[in-house]
Amino acid sequence: MSQLVVKNLNKEFGEGDSLVHALSDVNLSVKTGEFLAIMGASGSGKTTLLNCISTIDKPTSGDISFEGFDIINATDNQLANYRSQNISYIFQSYNLVETLTVYENIVLPLQIQGKKVADCHLKIENILEKLSIGQLRNKFPNQLSGGQRQRVATARALIDESKLLIADEPTGALDSANSENLMALLQEINQVFGITILMVTHDPAAAKYSSRIILLKDGQVTADMYRHSLSNEEYLQKIYKHTR
Repeated sequence: MSQLVVKNLNKEFGEGDSLVHALSDVNLSVKTGEFLAIMGASGSGKTTLLNCISTIDKPTSGDISFEGFDIINATDNQLANYRSQNISYIFQSYNLVETLTVYENIVLPLQIQGKKVADCHLKIENILEKLSIGQLRNKFPNQLSGGQRQRVATARALIDESKLLIADEPTGALDSANSENLMALLQEINQVFGITILMVTHDPAAAKYSSRIILLKDGQVTADMYRHSLSNEEYLQKIYKHTR
């Protein structure tokens, strides 16, 4: 059964001669536990699609549902509850709280949900270690590099184990080694915990960690590929064939 269903989704910007069709009749079904990479050139509509699914933006027309919840017709309060209960985000712009330390930023979702940080100590330390940011725990965001900020933002998104993890270019500010480490961690979390991941990326080296890829061009889905039993490197070669 599909966890996320997108039907006939359209998104327009501007009007008259300036009208832009960012999304045109997009249809998509995502099953629980899928790791979906959304690829496409700049302006293809991939981030717009992600923003509509995550309720950051509202489509012009069409339907989106998550586990039967009607996102399009929900009230603001219902959407706020939907986001807090189901979605974690890895933002391209990090969205860290500048007045909080690295550790305080990471545990913030737990505190918002009323969970005791002490009860999650081992999980927190494990994520800090896997992302190589344990030594940064007492630093503030303005003391970090772009890559370090991205890893902190990733740790914060992973800490509460939501049903849906949304990532917009998560490796954009990372070097190749840290990109591989982050993507391997996302793949592990997807496989071990069954968390559904939606990721926008332009990088085939990041997309190879997904279980499925859709390609967008001019706001339309032009290809839909599944990993099946392919290794990461075999999958990468398949991606190159479709994106070159």
